[in-house]
Amino acid sequence: MSLAKVCLTYRLEFITPVHVGAGTGGRGFLDKYLYRERDYNREKDYPVIPGSTIKGRLRAAITALVQARVYGPEEVCRETGDCSCLVCLIFGQKGNRRGHLYFEDARPGDSEIERLVSVRSGIAIDRYRRVARDNALYTVETVGGRNVVFQGQIWGWVPEEKQQKIVAALKDAFAFNYALGFGKSRGLGWFRVQVVEEECEK
Repeated sequence: MSLAKVCLTYRLEFITPVHVGAGTGGRGFLDKYLYRERDYNREKDYPVIPGSTIKGRLRAAITALVQARVYGPEEVCRETGDCSCLVCLIFGQKGNRRGHLYFEDARPGDSEIERLVSVRSGIAIDRYRRVARDNALYTVETVGGRNVVFQGQIWGWVPEEKQQKIVAALKDAFAFNYALGFGKSRGLGWFRVQVVEEECEK
């Protein structure tokens, strides 16, 4: 089986502030902190969007498109060890079979991104009584807003005969998504995306 290299660069241009958290508590009084990466050159942290978050959103989208037979009935997952559908090739299978592509973290384009970090408060509403729920005030750290850009890459080696279909599926999956992170239904994390296929050296 001959392999071909795939290189995609994606740019997420956010329309509203975004919160992608670390899943654990942080230092201080906030309930939800941004996921951060250490910049050892400048000795400070800066917000990033983990590759695993991007991978999860794309996997859900491609799974839905494959189940709708957008790419033909042969791409529906057979859930066997030797399955070579788009989902298994790109993302891997349960157990120890990994996918063919690597999803890098999306990093901010603005070196002064830290000045765009802010804190938002919210309260949960009791849907039945239509009043604020007791002890449900929360604070969340967000970053950015209009025109803040995060950029990342997806790359790896895939079977040559499926290269174009894999690239098309990834672009479709990005178009399928419009928001990510915490508070999507409240208007947080909405974005526009641009995906560029890079020329890869063989």
